[in-house]
Amino acid sequence: MKSIYLDIGNSSLKLASEEKGNWKILLKHPLNDLDSAISVIKQKSKDRLVISSVRKDILNWILSSVGREIVTVLDASQIPKNRLNYDTPDTLGLDRYLVCYAARNLANKSVIVIDAGSACTIDFMNRSGTFEGGIIMPGLGTLKSTISEKLPELPVPPEEIPVIFPGKSTAESIQWGAYRGYAESVKQFLLKYLQEQPDAEIFITGGDARFLSHQLSKDFKIEIREFLHFEGMRDFYELTSKQV
Repeated sequence: MKSIYLDIGNSSLKLASEEKGNWKILLKHPLNDLDSAISVIKQKSKDRLVISSVRKDILNWILSSVGREIVTVLDASQIPKNRLNYDTPDTLGLDRYLVCYAARNLANKSVIVIDAGSACTIDFMNRSGTFEGGIIMPGLGTLKSTISEKLPELPVPPEEIPVIFPGKSTAESIQWGAYRGYAESVKQFLLKYLQEQPDAEIFITGGDARFLSHQLSKDFKIEIREFLHFEGMRDFYELTSKQV
């Protein structure tokens, strides 16, 4: 049976399928209007639906709406205890583990994974496949929306870094402070990781992956994986299916 994969994030959901190693996004939709998303999911009723969610409220609403039996919900409680070095597993967002799990399977070595979404996470998984934790910080989109909401008289400029420092306009000053500041924060965390794990391979995924990768490319070798979360969902589903 073919599987389709539903990723419920903090601000949107994405539905994807894989065909011969190639991933295709079937649906990407904000969480504030889910009716059309449900109709697309229902059209795929013959496929197994595999779900990963960081939003329990949205997950419960979707489960009650799709009305289908062939559903698998991935959960952090399914992570083997000897593969999780984390003090509060009940609060761990499964997405953080999944992207590390996929990256480690690809690299077959220790990995540092940046997931640059609404929240930006930078997590570490060791060579044996144990999730060691990481950091969570506001993502670029969150920074932009904060400027718009909390500082309404300031502009929200394009995601670019000016050539000249310091900024010579209010827009350029924001670009240096918010956008380059965001990239510099990630850079410092990567340097801290690499001090202790110099052989770790760095992966990046998420909506702001290309912007961030461009900002960091002079300092680090980083592999961009657009579908890393879905790869992790597939791999983790296969693992948990064998354990049943």
